[in-house]
Amino acid sequence: MMGRLNEPQAGIPRILAIPAGILLVTSALFAGLILGYPLFFQETIYPGVRVQDVDLGGMTVDQARAAMEEKIGVAPDRTLTLKGVDHTVAVKWRELGRRYDWAGTAEAAYQAGRGGRWYRRSTAAWRMRLEGEDIDPKITPADSTKVEALLNDLAPQIYVAPRDATLSLGPEGVTCTPGRGGWALDAHATTEAISAAIERGARVADLHVTTLLPDLPEPDPGCREARKILSAPFTVAVDDPLSGTQASFNASPKEVVTWLSPVILDDRIEVQIDEGAIEAWLVEIASQLNTDVILDVERTLTKVLAAAAEGDHGTEAVVRHPAGTYVVQPGDTLFDIAYRHGFPLWRLEEANPDVEPGELLIGMELTIPSIDVLFPEPLVPGKRIEIDLPEQRLRAYEDETVVYDFTCSSGMTSTPTIAGQFQVLFKEPEAYAQRWSLEMPYFMAIYYEGPDFANGIHELPIRADGQRLWASVLGWPASYGCIILDVGDAKKLYDWAPVGTLVRVEGVAPGTPVVP
Repeated sequence: MMGRLNEPQAGIPRILAIPAGILLVTSALFAGLILGYPLFFQETIYPGVRVQDVDLGGMTVDQARAAMEEKIGVAPDRTLTLKGVDHTVAVKWRELGRRYDWAGTAEAAYQAGRGGRWYRRSTAAWRMRLEGEDIDPKITPADSTKVEALLNDLAPQIYVAPRDATLSLGPEGVTCTPGRGGWALDAHATTEAISAAIERGARVADLHVTTLLPDLPEPDPGCREARKILSAPFTVAVDDPLSGTQASFNASPKEVVTWLSPVILDDRIEVQIDEGAIEAWLVEIASQLNTDVILDVERTLTKVLAAAAEGDHGTEAVVRHPAGTYVVQPGDTLFDIAYRHGFPLWRLEEANPDVEPGELLIGMELTIPSIDVLFPEPLVPGKRIEIDLPEQRLRAYEDETVVYDFTCSSGMTSTPTIAGQFQVLFKEPEAYAQRWSLEMPYFMAIYYEGPDFANGIHELPIRADGQRLWASVLGWPASYGCIILDVGDAKKLYDWAPVGTLVRVEGVAPGTPVVP
C-alpha cells in the first residue's frame, strides 16, 4: 500500500521548512539596514572616523572641532631646525603661525565616506565602522608676517661683514692679510625654504645667505712691493771720479720701512713712499761728505724714489762740486790762473764779471768756478780717456784695463791744450774748423775754448788742398789746442767713446813754459 509522499520515512528526521515569505522579509530588512545605515548619521560623523586617536564618530562638525581642540590642542607641537653657515636655530611651528585647522579637519571627517554613488557610500560607512578611518589633521600655512619677523630678528645675528685685505708695515716687517668674504641672510630664499619644509613635514630647513665680497680681496701689489723693497738695506753710493770721493751709505730695512706707508688706490693696495723721510736721510748723508763734493739732494732723491719704485736696493748719488777761491799773486795773469786750475780763460772771466783781465791786483780774491760747468753730460761709468802731455800719449781705459794706447800731439806753446778734467761733449764724424779752414775727421769735443768754439780729439787734420797736417811731427805738440791722433786711431777711439766719457789731461806739454 503506497504511503503519503510527504510523510517522513522511519528513521529520517523531519526538516523544518521556513516559509519563503519570511526569508524575503528578512532579506529586505537586512538590505534596508545596510543601505539605510548612512541615514542614521546625516548630521553626524560616521562611527570609526578618528583624528590622532580622537574618535569623532557620532559627533557633529562643531562637536568634533571642540573635541579636537580640547584633546589635541590648537597648534602642532613640532620643531623646525634652521641651519646656516655657523648658526642653528630651533623654532616651534606655532611660532611661525603654523596651526591646526580644526574646522577644516572636522569638515573633512564629516565628509569621509560620503562621496561617490549611494551604494559606495553605504559600504564605506559600514567599512569605517568596522575597520576605522584615520583622518590627517589639516594645518594652516605658516604666517608670512611671523616668518618675516623671525628672519628680521635672525638677520643681525647671521650677518658677517666682509673684511678687506690689509697691509701693515712696522719694525717687525710686513704683515699682509688677505680679504675675507662675508654673508647676509637671504630672507626671500629662506622664507621659501621654511614654507617648503613645513609643507612636506620636514624637520630641517636651510638658512640661505648671500655672499658679500670684500672691496679689497688681496693685499697685493702693495704687499709684494713692500717685501721686495724691505728684503735688503738700501744703499746710496758716492763714487766721484772728479774728486776721488768714494763712500757708501746704507739704510737698514728698519729705517727704510719708515719711508713707506700703505695706501688704497681704486681697488688695490699700493705702497706710498714718503719723500720727506728720504730727503731727511739724504740731508744727513750730505753732512758726512768731505768738502770736495756737495750731495745734490734733490736729484739724488729723484733717483732714490725711482729705484725704490722698481724694487731696487740702491742707487748712485748725484754730487756737485763747490766753487773755489784764489788770491792773486805777483806775476799772475787771468790766463795763467785759469790754465793752472784747468779752465779756459772765458770760464774764469764768466765767474768774475766785475774783474778787468788787465787790472789784476795782488791780493785780489777771484772765484774759481765749479768744475761742474765743464760737465753738462752724465759721466759714462767704466770708461775714461787719459792724455799724458809730457809723454804725448793717449790711453783709453775700460775700468782699469787699457783698451787703446796711441801716440798723440797736443797744442803748441802758443795754443796749449789745457790740463784738467773734461768729458766728451759731442761728436762729429766730419767736423770743420772754419777758423783755420781745416777738416777734422772723427772730432770729439772735450771743452769749449770759447763760448762757441770747442777743442777736442780728432784725426790728423786735412787742409783744403787735401794735405794732412802734422803727420811727421806726431808725438810732439803741434796743434792749435786739440789732441791729434793718427789715421785709424781716431776712428777707433771715436767708435769706442760715447758722449759723457771722462777725459783727463795731465801734466805739461814739452816746451811749455812753467807758470809760477
